[in-house]
Amino acid sequence: MTRFALVDPRSPLACASVLAFSFALVGCSNGGKTNEDEVGDTGGTGTDTQTSTNTESGSSSSSTDTGTSSETDTGTSTDTNSTSTSTSTDTSTDSGTDTGTDSGTDTGTDTGGSQNPLWNSAHLWYSIDDKLIHIEINPGDGSVVGLSFSTITADPPLVQGQTGITILLDEQDEIDLLLTRVNNNSTSTALHHIHAPPTDGSPVDANYLGVIPDNLLIEALYTDCQGLVYLMDTGVNVSSAAGNRLIRFTGDYLGGDLSFEVITDLQNASVADIDDMGPGIDAMGNITDGQGLAIDSGQVYDFNYNTGTGTLLGSAGTYGIHALGGPLFDDLVARLYVLDIGGNLYEADPVDLALSPILVTGPAPLPNGIAGWSGLTGPLTECESTLPDPQ
Repeated sequence: MTRFALVDPRSPLACASVLAFSFALVGCSNGGKTNEDEVGDTGGTGTDTQTSTNTESGSSSSSTDTGTSSETDTGTSTDTNSTSTSTSTDTSTDSGTDTGTDSGTDTGTDTGGSQNPLWNSAHLWYSIDDKLIHIEINPGDGSVVGLSFSTITADPPLVQGQTGITILLDEQDEIDLLLTRVNNNSTSTALHHIHAPPTDGSPVDANYLGVIPDNLLIEALYTDCQGLVYLMDTGVNVSSAAGNRLIRFTGDYLGGDLSFEVITDLQNASVADIDDMGPGIDAMGNITDGQGLAIDSGQVYDFNYNTGTGTLLGSAGTYGIHALGGPLFDDLVARLYVLDIGGNLYEADPVDLALSPILVTGPAPLPNGIAGWSGLTGPLTECESTLPDPQ
């Protein structure tokens, strides 16, 4: 499995490379998805020249949640490497500051500097039915240490359907999760918020923030390196590219202002109907946000969120994808994870998508539910944004 290690710019190897490059310069001259989204496969290669637009949508709505906690449950893990525990998860949390991502940029800011131990540890989240699932990742080798799931209480309740999920770090250095749900019968999308989600399987409340303006159907959520939140507008339905757009919140969404701007028109993009958006991993092993990894019913694309163009890498997982940055691991190697329709989690090679054995299997769904009908999210390590600054 191909791995990208972060290079310390202060190392002798980096210094030698810079000197060699300088001498070389002295010697140079100036010469010279149309299938059913719920289960079916989609695919296709090629690139698109679609460019981005910037417009705003009008209204938004807000509300508050009155739900209460309910019973707890305990998860199980199929991983055999649990002898290495999460006690080492904070040994590499500061190592991302010298990866070169802070060097002379004006395209965005980074998300480094958190003192939250959960944010600085390797872990993943997804959600199905009335459950929020937390997966703890071993920082030593990327295997799964454990899985737990919490019962969600929400008012109005979460619909049974495909989950969009993304993670945030708030101004108080605490973790927030945003959730959306849609299915084939949906005519709008509600947004819910979970503050300081539990990792021990205890019950949790999801606060209702409102309905996305214009009754848009939202399949996926995504957070960039600046902490800005993006939504995948699935257009007229959840199984075609008609009307697909990448949009971004412009208001105080946690306060109920769900106004947005359009970043990219995707109805003619390379990917027919994106189910989940994740960050990318560049050739140096750094996390990237403008060039990411997107999944469409098991087809994984190296995808440019600014232009809507992408390259099909192959097949892996079904609806969920997320890359965790090198600073979360002892070897400083970024890792890619995918979730399949059966709720099975795998590590995938970021170049050829070769899969590990199943790392863990999540909880069974409710009747008529799907065990892996969810996006996948986890913390972002320090990175530089290449997506547009807010207008």
